[in-house]
Amino acid sequence: MRKPKQLVAAILAATMMAASLAGCSAKTATTTTTEATSSASKTDSTSSASKTEATSSATVKEGQYTMTREEIREEANKLVSTNDAGEIVVKHKYGETVMPKDPQRIVSIKLEDLMLALNIDMVAARNFEGMYLEDQLNDLGIGTIAVDEDANTINLEQVLSYEPDLIVIRDAFDQSIYDELSKIAPTIAFHLQDAQVSLLALGKAMNMEEAAEARLDEYYQKADEARAKLSALSGETVAMLRILKKEIRLYPYSKNDMSSFLYHDLGLTPDPMVEAYDTADNLAISMETLPDLKADRIILIAGYGTSSDENVAAAKARYDEIKADPLWQSVPAVQNGKIYEMDSRVWLTHGILANEMKFDELVRDLVSE
Repeated sequence: MRKPKQLVAAILAATMMAASLAGCSAKTATTTTTEATSSASKTDSTSSASKTEATSSATVKEGQYTMTREEIREEANKLVSTNDAGEIVVKHKYGETVMPKDPQRIVSIKLEDLMLALNIDMVAARNFEGMYLEDQLNDLGIGTIAVDEDANTINLEQVLSYEPDLIVIRDAFDQSIYDELSKIAPTIAFHLQDAQVSLLALGKAMNMEEAAEARLDEYYQKADEARAKLSALSGETVAMLRILKKEIRLYPYSKNDMSSFLYHDLGLTPDPMVEAYDTADNLAISMETLPDLKADRIILIAGYGTSSDENVAAAKARYDEIKADPLWQSVPAVQNGKIYEMDSRVWLTHGILANEMKFDELVRDLVSE
């Protein structure tokens, strides 16, 4: 149920020692440190009456956005339903969960973006220094749950200490971790790559569909505004590159949930090499192929998101090496000083708030030069 934003009351004083389930497998994780190279997720969903659609200010048009609003709702309705007893049931990667009535002590783990977007109170959430939502979570007095990013495990004793009556997680963990969380409290999970669908599904699960529909309208309005401003780049081509310590990755046009929004939602024009990578088996490109990249502008990410500082430093060191290479200097965007370095902790993250931050940064850096 939607509750007004408020500072969460004093949380359990004692933080229990970390017990991170180090033995659990992380092979199924789709964390922000994991590179999304799969086909672009269909974005959006949740249910609401046709009246909401008729009055929607969002200009969701086929061919502009990945999915229509009705398709978004249909996908969300597949995730959240009501059983014969009148209980709300959430279907997810790990199975099905019956929602508790009016949960008051909610713990979020890697779903903070959607929870904050819907103004849903949390007693604790995953947080860390440098996280793009760190200030918002701290200002609300929300407690912290530790996540081991490398092992992709959760401090279960911390979760237990907050005495949750509902746990909301991203479906990026191993089944065994979900099973352990479910022993603490009913646990629901959402696929954060499908941010719009998950926003509406979460709203429906929390019995706040209208608020979720309104928030999605706001999201598309911001996308429309950014798209209109970025139309000033008409005729210029754009590419998105990521520098890792051992390779360079070129993100494709329509089949990657990290990059497709640039071209679908915001209407930027992909470089021909970017379009060609829609059918590539591997996103990695060699230094020798850099002269084939004719992009007028390059959005560049050097880093690993929430990974260790050591990995991030290694990626930035590799970028420094690349910048000195004549092959890199042959790219038009490099020659014209049109390289835009973005924060990997935002740009390798999925979510409504994360995308809106990307919209703002693109307008600021590409248009307001």
